[in-house]
Amino acid sequence: MKKRLIGLLLAWLSAAGMMQAAPAKHGFAIVVDPKSHAEAKTEINEYAHAIETLQGLKVHIVIDKWGVPDSIRKELYRLYRQKDGIIGAVLMGDIPVAMIRDAQHLTSAFKMDQQHDRKESSVPSDRYYDDFDLRFEYIGKDDDNPYFYYSLSASSAQVVQPELFTGRIRPTAKGALRYEQLRRYLRKATAEKQRHNRFDQMMYFSGHGYISASMEARMDEKLGWYEHFPWLKTQKDGISYIDHSQQDNVKFLLMNELQRPELDFAMLHHHGAPDTQYLNGAPQIASSEEAKAVIREYCRNYLRTRVQKGQDKDSVTQVLCKRFDIPATWLSDAFEPAVVRKDSLSAVNKDLVLADFSTYSYAPDCRVVVLDACFNGSFHLDDCIADEYIFGQGHTIACIANTVNVLQDKWADRYVGLLGLGMYVGNVARFSGYLESHCIGDPTFAFTPAVKMEEVNDLLASNDPVRWQKYIGENTLSDLRSMAMEKLWQQGKLSSAQLLRIFRTSKSALVRLQALVLLAEARDDNFIEAMKLGVDDSYELVQRFAINYIGKSGDERLVPALIGKSISNNTSERCNFSLMNAMTMFRKEPLLAEFARQFDRPEVRYVQKSQVRKDIEKAINNNAGKWTEYMENIIGSDTPIKRRLMSIRTSRNYCPPYYVPQLLEYLEKCDNPDIQVALFETLGWRRYSYMAPRIAAFAKACSEDSRYAEPVRKEALKTYNRLK
Repeated sequence: MKKRLIGLLLAWLSAAGMMQAAPAKHGFAIVVDPKSHAEAKTEINEYAHAIETLQGLKVHIVIDKWGVPDSIRKELYRLYRQKDGIIGAVLMGDIPVAMIRDAQHLTSAFKMDQQHDRKESSVPSDRYYDDFDLRFEYIGKDDDNPYFYYSLSASSAQVVQPELFTGRIRPTAKGALRYEQLRRYLRKATAEKQRHNRFDQMMYFSGHGYISASMEARMDEKLGWYEHFPWLKTQKDGISYIDHSQQDNVKFLLMNELQRPELDFAMLHHHGAPDTQYLNGAPQIASSEEAKAVIREYCRNYLRTRVQKGQDKDSVTQVLCKRFDIPATWLSDAFEPAVVRKDSLSAVNKDLVLADFSTYSYAPDCRVVVLDACFNGSFHLDDCIADEYIFGQGHTIACIANTVNVLQDKWADRYVGLLGLGMYVGNVARFSGYLESHCIGDPTFAFTPAVKMEEVNDLLASNDPVRWQKYIGENTLSDLRSMAMEKLWQQGKLSSAQLLRIFRTSKSALVRLQALVLLAEARDDNFIEAMKLGVDDSYELVQRFAINYIGKSGDERLVPALIGKSISNNTSERCNFSLMNAMTMFRKEPLLAEFARQFDRPEVRYVQKSQVRKDIEKAINNNAGKWTEYMENIIGSDTPIKRRLMSIRTSRNYCPPYYVPQLLEYLEKCDNPDIQVALFETLGWRRYSYMAPRIAAFAKACSEDSRYAEPVRKEALKTYNRLK
């Protein structure tokens, strides 16, 4: 009896955190401004205590006495380099925002002309704080915001590979309420650490106009989710899906789903703005009456907008009636109060906006929400969608969201399966590889592991190839194997030949996709072979990546694969879109010759084959050579400077590789440093091109040639470092 009482007492003391814990292997930093620390000291200490006692990290509270990013970065680096150093950090309260310039190639899609207002043309990014291989040059700060501007140095690393996982907890309320909001969130985050929540319920959503509304892409995506979380293959449904087409005002269905207390994770694919989740487009039309209603509503809204801008009501009405061939009576009620209100509600209900959180007392309970959308994570502004999710009355702890616009055709769910093994949520943003991706909320949030294995966060902090080698086998969970491939590839312990073998033989779609992405870094013959195979992969996202890589490569050995996929009968909507784009990177003649060779084979069978031939030939003729005018504007002797620069900026996305020799020749003889800098910058985007080695060699030589102006040499060095 006595032994039993002592055992119970020891168990209670341990649970209360009063026993001495084992020494922490790693540390974690809480960076907080002095005012927030003073106002929320109790909650910060309780949050830190929970991290130490329940998650085994040594917490360092860093009070920002400097108010400048440089000093915070130095302190984080010091803590990272020390014995048992930090592996993550949270930036809490009013921590200055680093606004990154001259680094748009480190984003997925952001390509704004930097001549615009620097607030708009810079990327707010915490990679300044968590990626120590990136080097920056200070430019200046704003007087009206805590924005500090930095240019990515030419000598810097030119890829994003953060050493730390990080998160942002930046309250949005004003005055004293700001600190109450912070205290309330910290109490919520701390309480969540006491729960043993296993990842067993998730949902995903697709908004209008996203990845060409491809049904096949979303069907295959569910197969991918079962690879991420194989323990969800049970009798009880653990994965739900909502499509924007299910309801004309789907936001209420989505809000209700995200308020389910048992929901652990949500992936939301849609367009976005800082204050808006764009969900529905035009409603599905099933009858002539519905078509009439849509036309009338559109015309009424258009008429009111134009009149508000000072145009004559009758003149605008006449224009609309002529354009849509409708009677004027359809617009006669446009300014009646009841109709105005109805139209306004109809427009508002298509999307989820900041005001909806208070209007409908919307309190999402889903613990982790990934906002695969533009701008929803703009934490540097007074408010944004991601902040509303975490600071609301529900149980949402963290969002993965973006500060600027993002690419639709990216691997949005890469490594998320590791969340089910207990990975800290901040690592999702860390391993994204982009400047714009951020964890909004507590980056140490973790689910109870669903599978018994070694502690996953300690494993992720290691680059030991011996340790990772045991996870490279086919029977390993897909995300663990994918991460092992990444770690071994970075250490030079996995060859491109081995990656191609994995790509050929793996039964896992996610592992094959990982092999293809890593092979893209090799840019060798094994990459060429993987692209050829990839266009016919059984997983739509692998197909799409392979097609996009074909366009980026431009190697004419890939023409047969490109044409073969182009004449396939049942290609997904988004793959068709990618095929059209890829054609623009090749010369017309080899495409047409290969099309004639393949299409005439007897096994290519179509009803009305002659008409199909004309349609595909038309697509090739329309797309191949599409960017010739822009290329000729760049190298033409009589092109005005303004048009030449505009064409160079356009070529960042659209530069047929067969024009590269002419661009290099023009750059060498050009005597305008501004043009030379712009050309080197755009050539640096040819990372996956078969011409990349030639560009890199040319750029390196120019960076060391004193005949070029210093800004030109710096940009040449940056291009070399991007492509080497």
